[in-house]
Amino acid sequence: MHVDRRAFVLSTLSCLGASTIAWAQQQRLKWMPKLSENLDDVRPETLRWLSQLGCKHVIFQGTDGVDVGQKGYWTAAEVQSVKKSCDAASLVLESMMIPIDFYRKTRLGQPGRDEEIERVCRTIRAVGGEGIPMMEWRFWPDFYWDDRVGYYSTPGRGKATLRAFDYDRVKNAPPFPEIGKVSEEEMWARFLYFAKPIVAAAEKANVRLSMHPSDPPVPVMRGVARIFHHPDGLRRLLKEIPSKACGITFCMGTIAEMGVDVLKEIRYFGEQEKIFLVHCRAVRGVVPRYTEVFIDEGDLDMRQAMKTFRDVGYVGPIVSDHTPQLEGDTRWGHRGRTFSHGYLRALVQSLNAG
Repeated sequence: MHVDRRAFVLSTLSCLGASTIAWAQQQRLKWMPKLSENLDDVRPETLRWLSQLGCKHVIFQGTDGVDVGQKGYWTAAEVQSVKKSCDAASLVLESMMIPIDFYRKTRLGQPGRDEEIERVCRTIRAVGGEGIPMMEWRFWPDFYWDDRVGYYSTPGRGKATLRAFDYDRVKNAPPFPEIGKVSEEEMWARFLYFAKPIVAAAEKANVRLSMHPSDPPVPVMRGVARIFHHPDGLRRLLKEIPSKACGITFCMGTIAEMGVDVLKEIRYFGEQEKIFLVHCRAVRGVVPRYTEVFIDEGDLDMRQAMKTFRDVGYVGPIVSDHTPQLEGDTRWGHRGRTFSHGYLRALVQSLNAG
């Protein structure tokens, strides 16, 4: 007599009792995003640290050193070297950042951008050829993280060093000499000239491109328009380039700094399946003044944010982001990131517990 497989399984579970059925359903329904961390390198000791946190996936952000010969692109061999390091540590290389210096002339609107575009496309093909599914990118001319763009250090709890931003410090500062003033219209023109062929190359290579919003998210920084300073700019990106390869990095800190409803934005982009990567950064305040704080003391309810990601069905990579500088920490903030990661992992377990 033929026995239906599903009926057999249900019959077996019913014999084991209601508690077993509930346990089986719970395991099936567990939310399992790809918890990881942004990495500055893929050295064996860094990958061991990542494994010790319980991670299975690598988000390689500090990729400037991959281009060994400073050619302006990656070869297949260079990408293979990175992937082999991750494979040796039994970790999956999930994402690599496109170095922003690969397209400096493009960002500045200078001659030579066509050559840059071809080199970036070559890099994307090399990444796709190794089966790496995603690359992250950014687009604004002034890529600074110090007092030149309004950042400064301030003490936090236990005298940890926090980074803060105050637009008043730079709102009257002149344009950078090497950049000049750039209108919003011009910046969109530069971006789309670059983005359309890049995304087309990514489609062919089966690579997804994840755009990080402008950071800090101010409309204008020293005379230069920042086109991704608000979710509306990210919405325009997806409208201008309606490709399966084009999505966003949902940086919770940057989007919170915009002064918008973060949970609403998670739902908007998440329901379209356009969130490719999540950065978890905690902040107090919004533009024009805010402070990056420990992940458990920001304005945003981090558990509610994680629940919203779960509710929209997001199961991609989630990493912590900027961390306060702790006593005895490394330049990359391994101690601070360990604290943040443990907090995020506990939030996921809490949500799965009901």
